[in-house]
Amino acid sequence: MLQFSKINDESSIEGYFCSKKKILFLYCYNIYDTNTLVMLDKHEDTLFEKGFLHYFSNLRDTSTRHLLFLFLVSHICVVTNASSSFDLNYIQLFKTLDSVRTKLQGSVAEVLKTVPGLPKDWLTLGRLCSPRVLFYFEQRPPVLDENLKSLQHLMEDQIYRLLRKCRVITNVCTNSLFAIPSNQEFVFFKPKQQDRFTFLLELLNDTFEIGNESPSDFREFLTQHITLAQTEGFSDNVGRHVGPSIFVLPPARVWFDAAFKLFDFFTNSTVNGLKGFQLLRSILDVEGQFSEARCLKVLPLALAAYQENLPSHYSSQYHENKKTQAKALLSSHGRGPAVQKFLGRLDTECDRFWRNGRRMCEFPSIIGNPCIQPVHRVHAEESSDSKLPVLPHMSGVRYVSACSCGRRQANREDPYDVEYANSGFYRLIEEECCGRLRHVTFPIFKPSSDHFEPANLKGASKSMHFARDVEKLITGTEDLSLGPDENEFPALSVDHLSQVAADDHEESQTSLGKGEATEAIDEDNLMEIAGTHELPAVSTRDFSTTEYLPCMLHVNSPSGILPRYSSWSLVCLGSSSLYSHNAGLSDQPGFLAGSGFLLPWDIPVRLHHNESNGLDGRRTHNLGYSGKGKRVKQGQHEFTVKIFIGVEYECPRGHRFMSSSPGRILKATGAGLVKDSAQLITQNDVPLYLPCPCPYNRGGKALIAQLMRLHVVTPKAAVHVTVDPKVRPAPPPCPEFVTGFTEPIQLSPSSYWILRFPYVYEDENQIYTHPKENARAAQHGYLLKGTCGVMELANE
Repeated sequence: MLQFSKINDESSIEGYFCSKKKILFLYCYNIYDTNTLVMLDKHEDTLFEKGFLHYFSNLRDTSTRHLLFLFLVSHICVVTNASSSFDLNYIQLFKTLDSVRTKLQGSVAEVLKTVPGLPKDWLTLGRLCSPRVLFYFEQRPPVLDENLKSLQHLMEDQIYRLLRKCRVITNVCTNSLFAIPSNQEFVFFKPKQQDRFTFLLELLNDTFEIGNESPSDFREFLTQHITLAQTEGFSDNVGRHVGPSIFVLPPARVWFDAAFKLFDFFTNSTVNGLKGFQLLRSILDVEGQFSEARCLKVLPLALAAYQENLPSHYSSQYHENKKTQAKALLSSHGRGPAVQKFLGRLDTECDRFWRNGRRMCEFPSIIGNPCIQPVHRVHAEESSDSKLPVLPHMSGVRYVSACSCGRRQANREDPYDVEYANSGFYRLIEEECCGRLRHVTFPIFKPSSDHFEPANLKGASKSMHFARDVEKLITGTEDLSLGPDENEFPALSVDHLSQVAADDHEESQTSLGKGEATEAIDEDNLMEIAGTHELPAVSTRDFSTTEYLPCMLHVNSPSGILPRYSSWSLVCLGSSSLYSHNAGLSDQPGFLAGSGFLLPWDIPVRLHHNESNGLDGRRTHNLGYSGKGKRVKQGQHEFTVKIFIGVEYECPRGHRFMSSSPGRILKATGAGLVKDSAQLITQNDVPLYLPCPCPYNRGGKALIAQLMRLHVVTPKAAVHVTVDPKVRPAPPPCPEFVTGFTEPIQLSPSSYWILRFPYVYEDENQIYTHPKENARAAQHGYLLKGTCGVMELANE
């Protein structure tokens, strides 16, 4: 058996070579065969995806190429008709094959030149001969047997006139696709009705005389043409002045070599490669041509719909939405199988239009909001496209935040770096608010020369990915509703804050030793104010002056390395008399009604007097609780210390509130009476995040308020209230972040202190921001217990 392609293909050629009679029989399975066409239901998924017309046009193109291949390598072609009448569709098929053959004659000759031993006439003509076509009718007409022969002759005359009238055959058979004999029968009617399988089986048996000794009419009909081809060849030219016909009988080796190369040429050549195949596609795929023309007319309309009312630059989400609208327009007005092809072209054109100067930067901020600037560079020395402008990242989202002391609120730009979020923004407000108050300077990196670099932390790699999965890009209208109008704070407009923040950011790259804004305050005045205030001693000799910590300090940070700026702030507002437990925090804006009060913390303590003195003339003792009903031993004094403490939360809209206990919001009475105590706050872990009870929320979804300040009013007693905060901003294995002091910070007596926490938290691997789910916000991060404590300082 001979097989040119897989038997399961929709179009394939099979054959059988009879070495005894030296005859090669070829049979083509293709979609022109009804049985093969019915089998297309096994490709239901492909038909549903691409459409019947698209799939069928490709199959018809392949099948027609195989038919043309048979006309080039055969001497005799048998054309079957399913009924007893001639199928007029064959005329259009024959004309198509002849037109394509003429266009491809030069290309076929180039392929045949590669075949060794090929006869010259075959190379000149491009085929063995002008093949003789015989017509076989599978159904017998309803006539008597004695009239069947005459009906056969009448059918031959009818077919001949049709083919001549349509110029499928001419006087010179060399110029035609095929020829028909002028003095031999070329029409045969099947003598009895049979199914197709039985017909092919009997045809094979009759042809090779297998299991049948009786003569067959069809075998005799076919044998007379085969015998003539093997002896004299065909000469079917008509007319007086016609030259001899070319007829080639090549050796089997040469035929097989040429046939396989021609089959590969007809099967694997692309439509756009040769004009002949382009012509074949245009003739066969009429529906496809109409579809192409229709979609080509609609494509500019779809592009215009995409470009309508476009801003100067826009996000990828807006781009996809506009592209979806344009595709819907093309799909509704386009027709046929070319719609999918032109949808791809529309997608490419829209992407190219967007990328050509209209693409938005969309770099996510720390919170996760995209940058709304055009695609740009942040620094001029970046190695990206030098044609891009140098611009800072800006999401257009503004939040409302209070300063370190809480007395002033201002619009905050959506932060893109941790330094601006935790330090730079507050330095800007301190210039006009709390810059001259008493500040505690936290340990920061101080370079010894101009050459310094971030420390290479082993086992940890710096990542730009944030701790929480960034939400999908938020629409600008929703984000802009987070803060009030910028005219509400005219002295600290958004443009001013952005400009100063950029200047401070550049300054921090060259002078990393400047951590807080208090460095710019008059030093003599600061020393005079802080002369009675003690801080934990920090020796700078124990820390590196050439490498800084590229993140915030936490309990697992390597020793001997400090951050280049402080993310914490501790400021003294003044005397403890500034706070009135009846009026609450009257000078702190943004507090929700009934929430601007501190919680009292009453601690009964005992003073233990020892005989030995300290080096500085003072003695420091731990204060403990006196058990109820116990006597006080001789040499001890017992008294009660009253401290006021408040943990303050702040939401992105600037709403502030205190907490009465872990996870609960403080609600004082109308007369300012606070019934709760601070004992639950000081002896338990305090949630770092809580849902904000805003009077109006975006889409009914509560915003997340973050623990931002700790208010402490120290008593008028010989004691020091201490603070030693440790924050775990996310579930384990998140580290615990610390201030950098080796000992708790001692707050001066009879003073009002405010400890500001970082806005975001950053370790070696990621940045921790507020959670996205309100329901689990309270369980996300914690201020660990033990933040506040009391120490006694006794004088002799």
